[in-house]
Amino acid sequence: MTVEDLREELTAIDAIYPGCIEEVGPQIFNLSPPGDEYLIIELSFPLDYPDIKPDVLAVVSKNPSKYPDERYLEKSVNDIVLKVFRKGEVCLFDLFTELEEFLYKYESNQNENLETASGTDEEVNEIEELETQETQETDYFMDKRSFDIQVKDPLEGWTQSDPIVDRGSTFIGFARQVYSVEDAENYLEIMKTDKKISKANHNMLSWRIKRDDGVQYQDCDDDGETAAGGRILHLLTMMDAWNVIVVVSRWFGGTHIGPDRFKHINSVARDAVIKGNFVAADKNSTGKKKTKK
Repeated sequence: MTVEDLREELTAIDAIYPGCIEEVGPQIFNLSPPGDEYLIIELSFPLDYPDIKPDVLAVVSKNPSKYPDERYLEKSVNDIVLKVFRKGEVCLFDLFTELEEFLYKYESNQNENLETASGTDEEVNEIEELETQETQETDYFMDKRSFDIQVKDPLEGWTQSDPIVDRGSTFIGFARQVYSVEDAENYLEIMKTDKKISKANHNMLSWRIKRDDGVQYQDCDDDGETAAGGRILHLLTMMDAWNVIVVVSRWFGGTHIGPDRFKHINSVARDAVIKGNFVAADKNSTGKKKTKK
């Protein structure tokens, strides 16, 4: 990979995580986890990257009360780099994803060490979460049944993923074929007239369109969920999916689930794309095209 190739990867990552990468020297960059200005990870990229992994030069905590153990953090970041690195493949996107999950768990553990909660309260919370999850699942399937009996269904023509329910939050992916930006925008507006979709806390989306003359269009929208639209666009790019719009709807159940939400967003988006047969057979061989009728 040339220096230009590395910069292309950095540009793509900056589009997904704006302001999280800063060049501080030749082939040396500071990374800051999305939404966290108190931790700086200094990486050095060899000229032979991605055949050779990047090196972690330092991990600096700007908030000792939040990140008190720099030595532990540096070891953990090194472990993450080793985990995500595959010779010949760029790894920055996976590195950011793993960092988010690690730091979420790290912060949760730090908070648990500072807080004391009675076992009774924890049991009550678990019961409430289970009840919320069961209610969410019931509401979804009841609403899905109402979708099916409507004469004019705003979701007609959309391939729909299986729902994922986690701690009260529900994630569903939708995909359909489009051949122009106008198609994508029109189908999206119709979709949003559906009562269930309009009540979603987030409707994250992305589309990729390639015209017959070779002109390409791609765009994404986070809808309030930081970097979610960019993640869906990255997924579509990795799957080499074209002429498709993907929407991931999330109904928040009241309990924050941390980076797990991004796994669910990717999972339902991928499920909808594969079920809709929007990727070449040699890319994915899962299932036949299914559209909602």
